[in-house]
Amino acid sequence: MQNKVAALARPEIVAMKAFSSARSEAVKGDIWLDANENPWGDGLYNRYPEPQPDALVSKLAALYRIHEDNLLVTRGSDEGIDLLIRLFCRAEQDQVMIFPPTYGMYSVAATIQGAGIVEVPLIKSQGFSLDILTIFKVWQPSIKLLFLCSPNNPTGNSIPMTDILTLCKKMNNQSLIVVDEAYIEFSGNESIIEYLNDYPNLIVLRTLSKAYGLASIRCGITIAHPTIVQLLKKIIAPYPIAKPIVNIVSNQLCLNEMHRQIKKINDEKEKLFKFLSQMPWVKTVWKSDANFLLFEVVDAKKIINLCLNYGIVLRNRSADYQLNNCIRVTMGLESENKFLMEVLNRA
Repeated sequence: MQNKVAALARPEIVAMKAFSSARSEAVKGDIWLDANENPWGDGLYNRYPEPQPDALVSKLAALYRIHEDNLLVTRGSDEGIDLLIRLFCRAEQDQVMIFPPTYGMYSVAATIQGAGIVEVPLIKSQGFSLDILTIFKVWQPSIKLLFLCSPNNPTGNSIPMTDILTLCKKMNNQSLIVVDEAYIEFSGNESIIEYLNDYPNLIVLRTLSKAYGLASIRCGITIAHPTIVQLLKKIIAPYPIAKPIVNIVSNQLCLNEMHRQIKKINDEKEKLFKFLSQMPWVKTVWKSDANFLLFEVVDAKKIINLCLNYGIVLRNRSADYQLNNCIRVTMGLESENKFLMEVLNRA
């Protein structure tokens, strides 16, 4: 199994000897004279942190119910996206497949790496569903990674697990299926993580930025076959996780509070969905499994500017594929959402 997974990675990375940082060598001692650090610090921040802090890895592995060998902590899931493309895609040779409209960092990271981008648009008339037949029709061996966002940003719909598992099965030993579950906590759906041991080509991205309200600490999680995790460790920065992050996550990763907030967000989402559905200038509001709504209007710029006049910032998605005059609104506090509806009543 290990050789089959590794065979999809860039051979020069597989063969490469990784940089060995002072803290990655796991040497025990009392007087630290090995890492060119300043000895006069307070003992907390003057020393380099662990590359993958044991306490943080252990806590996150327990949260996602996986083995620690399946997990890599990154600076947001954006770093996980970038690392995966650098690991599996040779510049001007390999490609990624994306499904627009979707999260923009997949194509940005691919472009930076010099990887090709194959687009198979979601079927808008079917609730932005995957076009499975076209995926298999256009697939070629140079496509190393397929990026699926579920629930999808910016449309909010979840991809059926059966569709994802079909891709995992059909493309086993051929392509990696990367499922970005940044918003899954809002959906109530089961994570595809439970199938990790069945499909070594399955990779899952998670984040603490959304449901856990920790966007500013930049803590993302890449969950994959241990062979993939070990290869990613070769190319990640030597000290990616700042020491305070461990304490912040330990103190604020509260499941009960997260579930309480999600219920409030979903209740507010339902209120706003009903409100927007009654507005004469709204053409479509899509159901959402995330913490936002996407809606189509007659004139997006007019609505965006109206809200800005009252200090409310919405996201104009008109530049995205198939989303002309579409706006994405994230759920705020109850008072903020109420004020938004008051302003929109003036449109």
